[in-house]
Amino acid sequence: MLVDRAGFWYRVLVARYGEEAGRLEVGGRSVSPWWREVAKIRDGAGEAHGGWFTRRVSKVLGDGTNTFFWFDRWLGDVPLCMRFARLFDLATNKLSTIADMCTLGWEEEGEAWSWRRRLWAWEEDMLGECGALLNNVVVQSNVSDRWQWDSDPYEGYSVRGAYQTLTDTDVPTVDGGEEHIWHKQVSLKVSILSWRLMKDRLPTRSNLQRRGLIDATANTCVSGCGMEETANHMFLHCDVFSSLWQHIRSWISMSGAYPQNISEHFHQFTHSTSHSKARRSFLQLIWLLCVWLIWNERNNRLFKNIETPIIQLLEKAKYHSFWWLKANNTNFVYGSQRWWSDPLLRLGID
Repeated sequence: MLVDRAGFWYRVLVARYGEEAGRLEVGGRSVSPWWREVAKIRDGAGEAHGGWFTRRVSKVLGDGTNTFFWFDRWLGDVPLCMRFARLFDLATNKLSTIADMCTLGWEEEGEAWSWRRRLWAWEEDMLGECGALLNNVVVQSNVSDRWQWDSDPYEGYSVRGAYQTLTDTDVPTVDGGEEHIWHKQVSLKVSILSWRLMKDRLPTRSNLQRRGLIDATANTCVSGCGMEETANHMFLHCDVFSSLWQHIRSWISMSGAYPQNISEHFHQFTHSTSHSKARRSFLQLIWLLCVWLIWNERNNRLFKNIETPIIQLLEKAKYHSFWWLKANNTNFVYGSQRWWSDPLLRLGID
């Protein structure tokens, strides 16, 4: 019904509710309950990453005229508006089709990229990542775009198949770490640093050596441990810098394994206690703060020859986490302890 543009019901819906850039409108207050529910299924309303239906259908690219570049899931597991949320927010042509973008040119300096303002350096890195995905895209001029039911690509969608899909298995959710680092209670520069860390874009000595900016003999960790200074080593495995996590875990009474990469560490740290939204938000805040403290301590040791004991970094983490929460009027309860009851005592600050 939503695909066959020449079909009777599609034309009825267009006449009743309208169409914008090839997408059926939901309508105002007078919309029928039936159409409102259909639109909710289509748009995944009320769910963080789209509904069960939208997660199980994708577009198979043909000429690109009926596929939205940002909104439809046609390249990868999620729509580009979610995978590159920052670029989508800055884009002025959010309703462009793939055909539109391809015609204008989506190469690095192509006219397809239209922004509300000039991109910052880290946003240009994100655009480069998006461009690398588009390099392998081939638009077929004589083939129409089509929808695909991913649960059964060969037989296609059926009510029976959808019912079995919903009852036989749990609906998977998209839970990548990158989208959760944009924390509303955290400074933008902290989230940007964490995003670069997740992408391994920080100027660690290993990355600088790989780019030919420093000699291979100068890529050891700033802490003096003698190991190569990669992001995973410095933030997770270095005897000096990563020991901050041990102190943090002891402070908030957290136990668990130590993952081997940054994304897994973020996910495990922020989901280790419960499904409480408030607790998860607080742990995300703590994780972002620790990343910021470790990176700044590394730079202070490298450029200023100033060395701060790790235990003092722990005190900074306690102090700043309290004030970040207080600045946003958050009365957070962790376990049976209420953070506002005696903040200086609770944070271990004399």
